[in-house]
Amino acid sequence: MRKAVRTLVKALLLALLCAFTWLGMEALVLKLDESQVPPSDGTGAGAQRILYAAGKAGAKDLWPRRLQACEDDLRRARFEVNLQLAAPWGLRDFSRCQRLSDEAQSGAFKLWRDAARHRSLTKIVAEQTIEAAADDLAEAERVTAVSAQESYVRAKLASAAMNLQRAKANWNDGRFDQALVCAQDSIKESGLAHRRSRQALARFDDPGHLELWRSWIRQAIETSRMTGAASFVVVKEKHLLQVYKAGRLVRAAPVDLGANSIYQKSHAGDRTTPEGLYRITKKKGHGQSKYGLALLLDYPNAEDRRRFAAAKERGELTKRTGIGGLIEIHGEGGRGVDWTDGCIAPDNRDMEILFREAGVGTMVAIVGSDGGDGPIRSALRRKEMR
Repeated sequence: MRKAVRTLVKALLLALLCAFTWLGMEALVLKLDESQVPPSDGTGAGAQRILYAAGKAGAKDLWPRRLQACEDDLRRARFEVNLQLAAPWGLRDFSRCQRLSDEAQSGAFKLWRDAARHRSLTKIVAEQTIEAAADDLAEAERVTAVSAQESYVRAKLASAAMNLQRAKANWNDGRFDQALVCAQDSIKESGLAHRRSRQALARFDDPGHLELWRSWIRQAIETSRMTGAASFVVVKEKHLLQVYKAGRLVRAAPVDLGANSIYQKSHAGDRTTPEGLYRITKKKGHGQSKYGLALLLDYPNAEDRRRFAAAKERGELTKRTGIGGLIEIHGEGGRGVDWTDGCIAPDNRDMEILFREAGVGTMVAIVGSDGGDGPIRSALRRKEMR
C-alpha cells in the first residue's frame, strides 16, 4: 500500500515538473519572439512629434485627409498597445502593436517629408513669382501711364498692387502657398490692365493710321511752304504743337490736351481732342475766351460729320448724342496733365506767340503720332507680358 502511494506521489511530482518545464519553455519562446514585449515607443510620441512637424510644414492645408489618416493610424496603434497591456502576461501579443506603430510612424514620416519638400519648392517658386508679379505690375503701370486710365484699368492695377503686397507679407510670414496664390493673382490683374491699355493704344502703331497722320502732316508742311505763312501740327502722342513756316519747323511748344486724348473724338462730352486737318476760323483776344487768348478751329468738319453719322448708324451713339464743337487752341496750359474737354492748351507765353503767328485760315493738322519715337510707341514696342 505504501509502495503504491509513493509511486503515485512520484508520478504527480513528475507531472508537475513536466508542466513547469513546459510553461518555462513556453515563456522562453514568448520571450524570444518578443510577443510579450511592448513596442519601444508604446505611446507613439515619436510619430506624434513627426505629425506635428508635418502640420507646421503645411500638411494640414495641403493634405488634410492624409494627415487625418495618419492620426487615425496612431490612435489605433496606441489603442492596441493599451489593449495588450491589460491582458495577463503570457497571453499578450504585441506583434500587431509593433506593426501598427511602425506603420503609423512610417506614414507620419512620409507625410512630413512630402510637406517639407513641397514647402521648400513652393518657397522658391513663390519668391520667383513675386518677382515676376512686381515686374509685370511695373510694366503695366508704365503702359497705362501713357493711356487714358479708365476706371477698369485703375481698378485692375489697384488689385494687382494689393495682391502683390499680400504675397510679400505671406512670404515673409512663411505662408508660401498663400504667397504664391496672391502673386499669381497679381500677375493676372496686371495682365488684364496691360492688355486693355495696349488695345486702347494699338492704333498708334497701326500702319494705316500712321500713314494717314503722316499725310496730314505733309499737307500742313506743304501748305506752309506754298503760302509762306504758318501752319500748325499738333502731335498728341508727344503733347507738342509744332509751327512750320515756308516748309520749315520754326517753333515747338508743349501742350495739354483733352483728358481722353489717346482716342479720336467721336461726340460731345467725350473729352477727346479731335484728329484731322482743320482751319482757324476765329482769333479770340483777351476777354473773349475763358482761358485768355484762343484760336477757334472748324471742328466739326465734313470728315468729322461723316464719321459721326456712321457711328450713329452702327448704333454706337444714341440719337440724343451731339457731335460737339468749340475746339480751340487756348492758353492756361502748361500744367503737365491732360485736363481740357478736347482743346489744345499751351502755356500763356507760348499762346501769345502762336496767336501772333496764326491767322484766320491757318491750317492745323492734329495727329495721333508722327511715327517717330514717342512714349506711346515706345511702350507698344516692349514685349508682351507673360
